[in-house]
Amino acid sequence: MSTQLTKTLWAGALFSVVVAMGQLSKGEVKEQQEWLVGYCTDAAVWAAEEARGVLLNQRTGQPDYRNIAAEQCPGMRPAGPAIDDDYQAPARLAMPDTAPAQQLVQF
Repeated sequence: MSTQLTKTLWAGALFSVVVAMGQLSKGEVKEQQEWLVGYCTDAAVWAAEEARGVLLNQRTGQPDYRNIAAEQCPGMRPAGPAIDDDYQAPARLAMPDTAPAQQLVQF
């Protein structure tokens, strides 16, 4: 085998390895993104149930055990206060007090 052919084969092998490593890193990035979405979802559910006063042993999701939700989970906010049981019209929360009672609201 000539020196030129050997160099060409080595260059082709090196190129193939670089392409394969690039494909593997794309898969790792996708897996990391999927993991982060699941983590943020679980942390948001946990925080919402904690804000509503759900007992610790009855909560779903998971707490923010890595303390990364504040910076890694965009849009995650604590839940608002729960509606009182004696409040009969929760739909009125979405309408101002000046709106007529029969006004239709689209969300």
